[in-house]
Amino acid sequence: MASICMLALLAISVAYAGADTPANCTYEDIRGVWAFSEGERSGTQELECSTFKGPSVNSFKIELLFPNIAVDELGNKGYWTIIYNQGFEVVINYRKYFAFSAYKQGPGGNVTSYCDTIQPGWSHDVLGKNWACYNAQKVQPATPPKHHYTPV
Repeated sequence: MASICMLALLAISVAYAGADTPANCTYEDIRGVWAFSEGERSGTQELECSTFKGPSVNSFKIELLFPNIAVDELGNKGYWTIIYNQGFEVVINYRKYFAFSAYKQGPGGNVTSYCDTIQPGWSHDVLGKNWACYNAQKVQPATPPKHHYTPV
């Protein structure tokens, strides 16, 4: 029985490991001022954001400070966290924002991480309703692209 449980746990672990993105952004890469552009807040959790380019109905800036403080341009405070080295989440003004860091994968496992921008992400209120897509770009300080190798 124990070996069956271990085998199931190993299978689940392998499935989750395959879901990682190859982005490699550090805390210091993410910390700073970000400009957010959010779409209409009328979606559900099934909202597809991977190709979101607009239109934006909410634009605002949030500063991500040490150690985990988020402050928007109106002085509202919240918190943020980096998710491993692959993305970040911000909770402020009764909303949650999550996105993966942007990256491009080239031939042979060569990866370039763009830690000053995100892949289109999701936001929703703290109750899990009123979903929206958003984009964000780091305003300051600028972060140069990071080149690294990820085995294929």
